[in-house]
Amino acid sequence: MQVRPRGLVLLVALASAVAQAFGRFSYALLLPAINRDLLDSYAVAGLVATANVTAYLLGTVAVSALSRRARPAALIQAGLACSAVGLALLTRAGGAGGLAVGLTLTGVGGAFIWVPAPGLAGSVVRPSRRGAAIGVAGSGIGGGIVFASALTWGLQAQGGDASWRTVYLVETAIAVVALVLCLLLLRPAPHRDDGVPVRAGALRRVPGWIGLTGGYAAYGLAYSVYTSYLVTALEDDAGFSAGHASAVYTLVGIGLVAGGIVLGPLSDRWGRGRTLVAGYLAMAGAILLVPLGVEPLASASALGFGLMMSGLPAVIAAHLSDFLTPREFAGAFGRCTLAFGLAQLAGPPLGGFLAETTGGFVVPFLLAGLVAAVGAGLSLDVLRAATPRRPDGVRP
Repeated sequence: MQVRPRGLVLLVALASAVAQAFGRFSYALLLPAINRDLLDSYAVAGLVATANVTAYLLGTVAVSALSRRARPAALIQAGLACSAVGLALLTRAGGAGGLAVGLTLTGVGGAFIWVPAPGLAGSVVRPSRRGAAIGVAGSGIGGGIVFASALTWGLQAQGGDASWRTVYLVETAIAVVALVLCLLLLRPAPHRDDGVPVRAGALRRVPGWIGLTGGYAAYGLAYSVYTSYLVTALEDDAGFSAGHASAVYTLVGIGLVAGGIVLGPLSDRWGRGRTLVAGYLAMAGAILLVPLGVEPLASASALGFGLMMSGLPAVIAAHLSDFLTPREFAGAFGRCTLAFGLAQLAGPPLGGFLAETTGGFVVPFLLAGLVAAVGAGLSLDVLRAATPRRPDGVRP
């Protein structure tokens, strides 16, 4: 059964929620409870998070290699299967090792889902709507975080710290449903570029690719620190209750829902480079509000960061999609994501180390804000990009 473009984009959004909201960000949301219930060390918790990031990086390498032979839909379906198994294992984890195994599988699955997803979503709409379609596909991440935050708050109010396992159990069920739906429905119509050979070095053919990749690396470090330690910083440094901190984290998810929808179409009209520079500066400002530890600035930080967190990758993906076929996109975005992944890999342990050595989370968030500002500078390179022309000769 072939799915219509709008339905395909919504399926990709659901898969994105499993890949990132459940497989990655739920751990940060549940970290205080997991630490109290199981680990008793934020340094160990940071190393466990590194397993997910490392697996995501390795999964990105695999997707880049497989993109020459496998269609994006098949990669997404494989990623959902891997993520569902990983989430199921997390419900039974008895220590750091069990958590690491589950997060490793969700990391690999997340890469198989997310790396090809934007290119697939952008390929089924007309060029002038490409940024919007990719933004909608990424909005599933925000919706997933909102759901996970509300679920966590509700279950912890009744079951205490041990309820983190129930959160993962519910997410496992949703991942299985998403897998079944994508196996049945994610069968896009043949694309006119399906028979076009995948060019070697496709990423290097994209104007501004160096700045684009460098900015994505800066994004990776900044966001990994922010999302890993926002709840913990608000609870431990600012004295927020667990419910209050979770509510603030929910605003990140709300921002994520809207970020791609706002920045994607904006970049269609305003240009990819300008949108990236402004977005990175806004991200830096949002991060630097966290150490202040007061309301309404904490909520403003979470909402603004969420907007940029989903909006910036949507613009990056749209810029690549302007110049590449869907199959080339998966390989190029995978290679671009390697820089992002390496920076993301350093974020959780670096943030945890700085927090323990300085006695708080001020320094980690100051560093993350500075790195986001560097991303704005690197993205100036994208401003020099030429008017996009895809391999099929179509201009947006």
